[in-house]
Amino acid sequence: MASSSPQSSAATAHSFNKILNQSRSSKSKRSGDIDEGTKKLRRMILVEGIPSAIDPTLRPRIWKILLRVDDVSACIFLEYVARGPCEVREKIRNDTFRTLATDRGFKERVREDMLVRLLDAFVWRSHDRQETQQLGFTYVQGMNVLAAPFLYTMPSELEAFFCFAKFIEECCPLYVQPTLEGVHRGLKLLDRCLKIVDPELFAYLRMKNLSAEIYAFPSVLTLCACTPPLDQVLQLWDFLLAFGVHLNVLCVIAQLLLMRDEVMVSSSPMRLLRTFPPLEAVPVIGIAVTLVRDLPVDLYDELVRHPYEITPM
Repeated sequence: MASSSPQSSAATAHSFNKILNQSRSSKSKRSGDIDEGTKKLRRMILVEGIPSAIDPTLRPRIWKILLRVDDVSACIFLEYVARGPCEVREKIRNDTFRTLATDRGFKERVREDMLVRLLDAFVWRSHDRQETQQLGFTYVQGMNVLAAPFLYTMPSELEAFFCFAKFIEECCPLYVQPTLEGVHRGLKLLDRCLKIVDPELFAYLRMKNLSAEIYAFPSVLTLCACTPPLDQVLQLWDFLLAFGVHLNVLCVIAQLLLMRDEVMVSSSPMRLLRTFPPLEAVPVIGIAVTLVRDLPVDLYDELVRHPYEITPM
């Protein structure tokens, strides 16, 4: 994703709009299909990036297509909201006030009551669907940060709610189980992947008794949404929604590799790793894509499945 001139950004926005209009007129018949339009969107996200500054409507429309969110029922959402506080409202309120607290743009656009309302509604939805879902859901640590990009990006709370629900239930259900099973799996996979792609860095961190569980927990839990600035997080999420949230593990490794030189000469690397440097989506995505090629097929397959596949006991 190269930095673009205003003319090329406008041309890119036009190309995205063309694909979006075609997708709307020819929806894929089978839900398992990935239609040509979606494939084109993915390619363009990787090569060009979404020119949100030129056309702010692009990102919400593209995210809805990538998540396959067609039906947003105001009646259903309002019915959940009308029920009021869910059983874990106190837990939700303990987290929502500090969601992306240092980001002024976020605070101006997303009020705390919007986050609380969305998370309450999600818990009510899960309560109603527990008979039919293989996995149950309630509010867990980190969900507030995962909801934040949807409320910031979508034009309405209604759309944010349905996108968030689809994202949690289909893309990373194991990340939000009470045990955070998917997150812990992701952290173990991060160690295994790092050992392959940079054995020297892995060995140095191990010598300092540092595993991914210690230094990468927030980045894996929140899919890097905890690392500002928010505009870069959204660009990274364009990539993750297009190609799979499993790639976040490689995006965290990419951030490590970008600060590798400082880490390797630091007598106390945890001081550096406690707060990652500001996120730069383009180099992080570029490195993550190249890392895929370095991984053995079986390890990559495990990486793909870790956010959602329940392993037999």
